[in-house]
Amino acid sequence: MRTTFFHPLVLAAALGLGLMGQAGAAQYTSLDDAASSIQFGYSQMNVKMDGRFAELKASELSFDPARPEAANVSIEVVLSSIDAGYAEANSELEKDEWLALATHPAATFTSRKVESLGENRYQVTGALTIKGVTKEVTAPFTLEEDGDAAVFAGNFTFQRADFGIGEGQWEDFGIVANDIQIRFNIVAKP
Repeated sequence: MRTTFFHPLVLAAALGLGLMGQAGAAQYTSLDDAASSIQFGYSQMNVKMDGRFAELKASELSFDPARPEAANVSIEVVLSSIDAGYAEANSELEKDEWLALATHPAATFTSRKVESLGENRYQVTGALTIKGVTKEVTAPFTLEEDGDAAVFAGNFTFQRADFGIGEGQWEDFGIVANDIQIRFNIVAKP
């Protein structure tokens, strides 16, 4: 009689634990723009400089940790929200030879493929568009779930010359290096 009672109890416990694991999995579909950040690093005359963008939007966001290959993201960075560390640099970056904000107010990234690398590590490949020029980039990132939010943290490097950032006299990489490092912390909620 004990054996008969014990088997249903074990089965109920196993099913309960399985459902608890599924209940914790969330699909993230909403950007928390106030908690998210995009920062950049560059070198000017061999001095490391950092900056950030204060405003970003997601026109599309869908990430399920159980199905990362089905993820879609489209992020827009408002370029006028740039802070390169000092007001003179911010004003200079508005000009056509740099970011051309009058004609290209935003940079966008649209994912094409997301791959799991194991242990909460992933890689996203997609189209980065700046100043009307689109290039494919790949960025590794980690996922950390925290309560009802997820933090996608990663980085990648691109060459500013590929996008026409720093034209004319600024094409000299001895003044401003070609490599631009992007660091992102995207916070999303279900």
